[in-house]
Amino acid sequence: MAVTLSSGIAGVGRFLRREFVAAWPVFLFFLAGFLLLLVLVKLALAQFSIETTALSNAFVGALIAAKAALVLDETPLARSLEQYRRIVAVAVKTVFYGVLSLLMGYLERFLEALHRVHDFNQAIREVVDHVNHNRLLAWALGISIVFALYFAFFEISQRMGKGELTRLFFEAPGNRSEGNSQMGSAGRRAESHR
Repeated sequence: MAVTLSSGIAGVGRFLRREFVAAWPVFLFFLAGFLLLLVLVKLALAQFSIETTALSNAFVGALIAAKAALVLDETPLARSLEQYRRIVAVAVKTVFYGVLSLLMGYLERFLEALHRVHDFNQAIREVVDHVNHNRLLAWALGISIVFALYFAFFEISQRMGKGELTRLFFEAPGNRSEGNSQMGSAGRRAESHR
């Protein structure tokens, strides 16, 4: 009994570690994107003294977005998009998450209203009458832009090969391969058009 319990706990630990390692870079990307979005919204609304969501929402949103993006890449939708041009895959995934984030925003407002009024129909009326629809659309657009960037970088990374995009952005110029470091940017552009 104790052996099976300890092996079960060890299995859960290995699973959580694998999930963490897989989601960590994606989480950092979405955290940076959502924090930038939060800063932009705070700056835009500062003159009106309107409070916006806290830092914790960006953190939780990044965790959810990272896991959702990784899960989407394993679905039949993602596999069916492999036969289309990459721009179509990026657009479809972006629209999917944009619409989903808009629906989640309305669901959140609905649940808050339902908690206040304790009546389903009254909660719907509260959402329709009192929610700032432009603000929800702006958030959905901002989130869609972050997702579009992620999916575009994902497709570029897939095309370039494992680790190449990271090397492109984070490796020191002196450490790049001989062929690329000797060629100037104009030469690389000409070479890529052949």
